[in-house]
Amino acid sequence: MSQSFKISFRLDEGDIAYFRKLFRSSRKLVSDQDVAEILSAVQTLIEKVRKSKRTPSFVGEAVAVLEDLKQMLEDADYELPKGPRNEILAALAYFVNPEDLIPDQIPALGFLDDAIMMKMLEHEFKQELWGYRQFRRFRRGAEQRPWTSVARQRLPQRLTDYRKRIRAEVDRKKKERPFSWW
Repeated sequence: MSQSFKISFRLDEGDIAYFRKLFRSSRKLVSDQDVAEILSAVQTLIEKVRKSKRTPSFVGEAVAVLEDLKQMLEDADYELPKGPRNEILAALAYFVNPEDLIPDQIPALGFLDDAIMMKMLEHEFKQELWGYRQFRRFRRGAEQRPWTSVARQRLPQRLTDYRKRIRAEVDRKKKERPFSWW
C-alpha cells in the first residue's frame, strides 16, 4: 500500500526576504558569469536530481519547472524578449549560487530550499511558462507532415505568427495580474 500526505507551510516575510536576498545575489552572478555556464550548471542540477534515487518526488516535480525555464531560454524558435530573458536567467543563476540554506548532500531534505525557490519561480514566471508551454504544444502539432518541403517552408511563418499571438497574451495577462517576489 502506497501512502502519501501533503505538507504545507507558509513563508513569512523574513523567509521571503531570505529568498529575495539570494535572488539579488544571483542577479550579480549573471553579470559575472557566462550564460552558457549558468545553463550548464542548471542542466547539471537537473540531471543530478533526476539520477538520484533518494530525491523526493516533490523535488522532481519542481525540477520540471526549472527545466522548462531553461528550455525557454534556449529555444531559438520562441525568441523570449530581453526583459523576461534576463529575469529568468537571473533566477536560474540562483541554482549556481553556493549559498544554500540546506546543503544538497543531506538526504531527502537537501533540495528542499531549491524546491521552495523553484515553486517561487513557477509562481513568478507563471505567465511566461504558460506562453512557452502553449508555444511548444503548438509547434509539436503545427504540421501534419513536417518532413514535406511545403511544411518545412510554411512552419517558420506559422511559428512566428503564433509566437506573436502568445507574447501578446502573456503581456496582457501580466498587466492584469502584476506580481513579483523580487
